[in-house]
Amino acid sequence: MTLTILSENTPNPDDIGLKAEHGLSIHISLNDYSMLYDFGPGGTLVPNSEKIGISLQDVKLAVLSHGHYDHAGDLEVFLGLNKKATVYHGKDAFVPKWSISGGSPKEVGIPFTPDSDVADRISVVHKRDDRDDFIILTAAPGHWLRPKGNNTLLMGPAGERLQDDFVDELTLVVRGEKGLVVLTGCSHRGILNIVDQVKTYCPDCPINALIGGFHLTDKDETEESLMSTCTRLAESLPESRIYSGHCTEKNADKALKELFQDRYEPLYVGKVMTF
Repeated sequence: MTLTILSENTPNPDDIGLKAEHGLSIHISLNDYSMLYDFGPGGTLVPNSEKIGISLQDVKLAVLSHGHYDHAGDLEVFLGLNKKATVYHGKDAFVPKWSISGGSPKEVGIPFTPDSDVADRISVVHKRDDRDDFIILTAAPGHWLRPKGNNTLLMGPAGERLQDDFVDELTLVVRGEKGLVVLTGCSHRGILNIVDQVKTYCPDCPINALIGGFHLTDKDETEESLMSTCTRLAESLPESRIYSGHCTEKNADKALKELFQDRYEPLYVGKVMTF
């Protein structure tokens, strides 16, 4: 199994030609089966995939982690290039989304409304989708606190906005030779809750790697809350590898490096991981 980061915030240290923007997209090659998890912000997916040498036309299945622009910006472009893949999303992913972090509401939802030409290729996941090589998990339950940054994120049409509960969030879990590889977009439901959900699904399955954004932002998380989350994560995953970036910001990056040491690696556009 090979995973390649097609879109991410951090530039590639060895290839400045790859476009780095705030967002995430991960390509998965599994036994010659091509998958995509998220689509990145607009304008990065196609040029980066072409430069890296990954064919978007060959993707057979795609999963949208949740309905924010930085994960779905190139969804429309992808559907135009790829004429066969089904895109799976969670409930209410296409409901309007907003951020009030700057004071006034700003649209942060999916910049695309599916029309009749692609409607039959976009499928909502209502419950766990368990297949031979992978599982799509719906929004994680759990008692652990969710990211404090969620407090400024809303959903619903203008005049009817409510705090977003991220019922649309999907986690992709891929079965590998050495254990499960867990992919999360932003972990809005809480990274600890997501890990617990995976463990509840398969208590005897080792988690080989956890990959994605954990939404641990510097301005929203206190030093105490941040260290508490990262410490509990390290206790829960004593042997797993962690690859994080996007909405895992500097303070969390530092804490994860200290706790996981050589089992932690930051993400960047073009990064390749083999399991």
